[in-house]
Amino acid sequence: MRERIYLQSPGKGEAVAVAIGFSWGAFLLGFAWALSKKMWFAAFVMLAVSTILFLMDLWGDTAGLIGLVLSVLFGLGCGVYGNQWHRWTLEQRGYTVV
Repeated sequence: MRERIYLQSPGKGEAVAVAIGFSWGAFLLGFAWALSKKMWFAAFVMLAVSTILFLMDLWGDTAGLIGLVLSVLFGLGCGVYGNQWHRWTLEQRGYTVV
């Protein structure tokens, strides 16, 4: 069972669960996952990086292979840090750990 941290909204009293550890959603879905979590800046950055890496594939075989490797590494980075980014975003909005 996954561990979670609960953050509570200051005005509404609603609690949001944020998982600890690797985020499969961030790894597999990238910017769509960030949009679902209302992480607008992270979604924009993830979309921009993904677009640049996709365009590398159009330059040829070697650039395509490098783009593929960088895309996988970028996805892994998003998966490793995704839940931390989500928690940080909520804390910036005034949520506190319960």
